[in-house]
Amino acid sequence: IGVVALCMYLSLALFTYDQEDPGWSYLGGNEVATNLVGRSGAWLADVMLFVFGYLAFVFPLLLVYQAVVMLRRRSSESAIDWKIFGFRAVGFILTLVAGTGLAALHFYTIGMNLREGSGGILGNEIVALLEPSFSYVGATLILLASLLFALTVFLDISWLSVMDWTGKFVVTAAARSQRNYLKFKTRHEEKVQVKKSTEVRREALVKQVERNQSRPAVKIEAAVPKNKDVSDRAAREKQGNLFKVAAVDGLPAIHLLDSTLPDKDLGYSTEDLEAMSRLLELKLKDYNIDAEVVAVFPGPVVTRFEIQPAAGVKVSRIRREALVKQVERNQSRPAVKIEAAVPKNKDVSDRAAREKQGNLFKVAAVDGLPAIHLLDSTLPDKDLGYSTEDLEAMSRLLELKLKDYNIDAEVVAVFPGPVVTRFEIQPAAGVKVSRITGLVKDLARSLAVISVRVVEVIPGKSVVGIEIPNVDREIVRLSQVISSQAYDDSKSPLSLALGHDIAGEPVVVDLGKMPHLLVAGTTGSGKSVGVNAMILSLLFKASPEEVRLIMVDPKMLELSVYEGIPHLLTPVVTDMKDAANALRWCVAEMERRYRLMSAMGVRNVGGFNRKVKDAAAAGEPIKDPLWQPSPLEELDGQAAPDLESLPFIVVIIDEFADMMMIVGKKVEELIARIAQKARAAGIHLILATQRPSVDVITGLIKANVPTRIAFQVSSKIDSRTILDQGGAEQLLGHGDMLYLPAGSPLPVRVHGAFVDDDEVHRVVESWKELGGPNYLDSILDSRTDNELMPGMNSAADEDGDEQDALYDEAVAFVTETRRASISSVQRKLRIGYNRAARMVESMEQAGVVSEMGTNGSREVLVNAPPQ
Repeated sequence: IGVVALCMYLSLALFTYDQEDPGWSYLGGNEVATNLVGRSGAWLADVMLFVFGYLAFVFPLLLVYQAVVMLRRRSSESAIDWKIFGFRAVGFILTLVAGTGLAALHFYTIGMNLREGSGGILGNEIVALLEPSFSYVGATLILLASLLFALTVFLDISWLSVMDWTGKFVVTAAARSQRNYLKFKTRHEEKVQVKKSTEVRREALVKQVERNQSRPAVKIEAAVPKNKDVSDRAAREKQGNLFKVAAVDGLPAIHLLDSTLPDKDLGYSTEDLEAMSRLLELKLKDYNIDAEVVAVFPGPVVTRFEIQPAAGVKVSRIRREALVKQVERNQSRPAVKIEAAVPKNKDVSDRAAREKQGNLFKVAAVDGLPAIHLLDSTLPDKDLGYSTEDLEAMSRLLELKLKDYNIDAEVVAVFPGPVVTRFEIQPAAGVKVSRITGLVKDLARSLAVISVRVVEVIPGKSVVGIEIPNVDREIVRLSQVISSQAYDDSKSPLSLALGHDIAGEPVVVDLGKMPHLLVAGTTGSGKSVGVNAMILSLLFKASPEEVRLIMVDPKMLELSVYEGIPHLLTPVVTDMKDAANALRWCVAEMERRYRLMSAMGVRNVGGFNRKVKDAAAAGEPIKDPLWQPSPLEELDGQAAPDLESLPFIVVIIDEFADMMMIVGKKVEELIARIAQKARAAGIHLILATQRPSVDVITGLIKANVPTRIAFQVSSKIDSRTILDQGGAEQLLGHGDMLYLPAGSPLPVRVHGAFVDDDEVHRVVESWKELGGPNYLDSILDSRTDNELMPGMNSAADEDGDEQDALYDEAVAFVTETRRASISSVQRKLRIGYNRAARMVESMEQAGVVSEMGTNGSREVLVNAPPQ
């Protein structure tokens, strides 16, 4: 029991070792040891890894071996043979010596995270003793022979038994593989014979079907390519270009390209297409699928066969009106509940009403904010949308289409919207939702629509939602959302107007509660328009004293239109290195705000602003508690400034995939650091990308940005990358989105608000008239202090460690001793491992030492300076 307990103690101490813990060779940066067995474990692990390197893990294995030996010999009471014990002890010591030497000589790179490498100080000294006299190969041979001898002595191994066991294992494995190969070969030959016989039988069956089956011929849409029209330009050239000149009307002549006469022997004949149609039906019949080829479309490369699958109720050729009448005659059931035949949102906000009454001269700004009339308004088109009869008919049609796939369901409610219509169905008992979800493509084909989305869970209801696109799609204007009562009731200056839901109700969310937003979608899905709508909703709600913006635009096109508005803290950033500096400034501002809030005793920016405004209103403004007098001026003439309210800061990055590609991993860590802590400091992120892949939307970003918006994507994998679930691949594009709030597993479908470029220009010009920009030049300045990002290199470290005060001394030591190891530099200068490693890497970049070889050693390339 004691030996096992000691083994567990050593294992926990070694496996939970942390270089920052206080130990024997290093005071450490952690105040409290993170080692699972406390300071004693950290101290003991530091000693063992410092001396033996990774060979320290042999000690727990030795204790396990000793415990097994004790259990096996618990019945015998033989006395200890001290000669054998001493002989085994010598073998163990020699094992450690040879093992640490081999580790230091051959596995140097594996142990770079240890202060003395893989073999520890013992291995380094053994290599330093043997390598100058016996060279690299000789030292390897001596250490390997010593290790084999030591293992033989220590563990009492019989190498002949090892070879016998290895040979037996190889022979057994080879025999088993041969038997498996023979079985596989026999099965493959049987499958080939069955396949040949099946093909012969099927050919005979095709001939029999063609002889005995009298059915109408398949409709051949185009046996040859239909494009025979010649353009006007080609006709003019053919008539007028008699001498075959190279250019006509200042453009190259078409005859310069080779022409090909149509080959009548190519392509399928009508008889071939008829036979292939019958063969396709038989092939489907092999898989128990009854289908009929109804049309064929031959092309120059591929031929498309359109099939009509069989169904329990044959409704493929019945018009919808006749079908509805037949259903209504034969089925007596109540009509479907139509929740909203038109969008329910008809309320106009108080702000829009006041502007409409008082803004007679259409001025650009009202009450210090842009006027809503700057946005285009859309009059509702009464001809758009479905009538009640249409919705009733579509409900019956949907039930019949589900019945074709053996799914009994009843449409209980319909929610028409501006873009899609949701049919809420009640499946019969025992019908799984997964069966309906798997039929989305078949339902889309049966209903002749572009896509169908199944909402498996509707909160508060026991029904399943099926969303079908409208034939005539309405355009949701941003003015409709801005002038709604929902936007007016949202008191937060960070209100975002997203658009309308499927019922036509406005969707207005608060960025402060998100607290950060990730927007992703493919090119052309409406992502940039959605980002513009979010920015304009901020500009219509908040003044520059309430919200400030930092915009990053790698494309230099999308966000450059906002240049010069008073909300910007800095000009629109287009250089990605400046974008990294802006994010570093956000981190510094976040830390400054936290120090201010800590000194004021408040928990967030809202509480801080209330306290500052209340004190200013009472005539007792609060002085800046973080202010320090300047040492260059007299103390009598200096006084702490009054505190002012802090605005919210919104960082908008239009395409952060490009920024991550250029600047790299540090941007991801900066974004993660802001996302983790900046909510209480009033700093929020809006990240947009058109490349929703895992190398852009990493796990670190997703974990810290819980609120996501997914526009249309190309695959279910991209949808899972954004939302952790499918659905975005079934969207319609052009602003159709899925909004996933923070803490909610169910996304909300929103039809994004459309905003034109002219509208954006009008709002921007309105703000430029209200005030000029007040930029902070320090935002884009490079920062070299490591306090911004603990654990990361500063900007000065990126340029190399030649600025280190001890760099010249380290170069002198390496060139004099001709030793370029990190551990030797660390011991000589008495510095940390990471600092010594950076110095050696800088020497490599400067050409002082060579790259690391296969054995982990470096060669000194320059001579020592003359004394």
